[in-house]
Amino acid sequence: MSEQVTRRTDIVYGTTDGPELLLDLFLPSRADGLRHGLVFVHGGGWRSGERQAFHWHAQQAALLGYVAATVDYRLVPAAQWPACFDDCQRAVRWLRHHADELSLDPTRLGAFGSSAGGHLVALLGTRDTREDSDTELAGLSSRVQCVVDYHGVHDFPSLVDDEMTAEYCVPLFGGALGERRQQWEDASPSRFVDGESAPMLLFHDPGDPLVPYSQSVQLATRLMEAARPVQFEPVPGAGHGFVYDPGNGWTQRTWPVALGWLARFLRPRDGES
Repeated sequence: MSEQVTRRTDIVYGTTDGPELLLDLFLPSRADGLRHGLVFVHGGGWRSGERQAFHWHAQQAALLGYVAATVDYRLVPAAQWPACFDDCQRAVRWLRHHADELSLDPTRLGAFGSSAGGHLVALLGTRDTREDSDTELAGLSSRVQCVVDYHGVHDFPSLVDDEMTAEYCVPLFGGALGERRQQWEDASPSRFVDGESAPMLLFHDPGDPLVPYSQSVQLATRLMEAARPVQFEPVPGAGHGFVYDPGNGWTQRTWPVALGWLARFLRPRDGES
């Protein structure tokens, strides 16, 4: 670990009737005023994956002055929708609750995710707190100010009834679209886009073998219709899930673009503290 970054691991950000919810923090060792924050949400089809997948990215972000957090969330089959979303929202609110001790500006939080994580961060940018019963976090917003979304699912009901829906979506929602339509719609960020939605950078391979390219086309279109900032970057030939490998050529190409987008909306501008 670089001497310029302090890492804190296995931090409990919430408790449920299952395992404790954990995150890892990457902090710039020096704090010159309030810092902007970034939450990394892993993919894995809502049924696998771990926060360590984004450790390299969080390290790099902290070197640039971000308070960076990689988060775990409850997975299928132990927990169905909306547990994963509630957990990600809680992680954002936990950061805001601890903003003073982290020298964090709670008004400058971004989210970065891939696949299932891309879906979840898109929701963090389009919806505010769904479940507000925790008295410690009561009233704290879970909405982020900027999103970087790699090949997420954005409208579940429009997915073709294929191998993906049977393997991933039905277990997530506990039933097919005809049986659980409300849940399928509730999980679809494109259906919640409005004039307050966060600026979003979307990456997607037109030939993605898992998540249809049309999912990101639809979200980008909704954001443009709502006059919200959006940048859509097709990455032909990249495949699915490439972002986790820092040595992958597509990661090397897209990571600087992502950093530029985040800086545009999160870093203080001239005259701001």
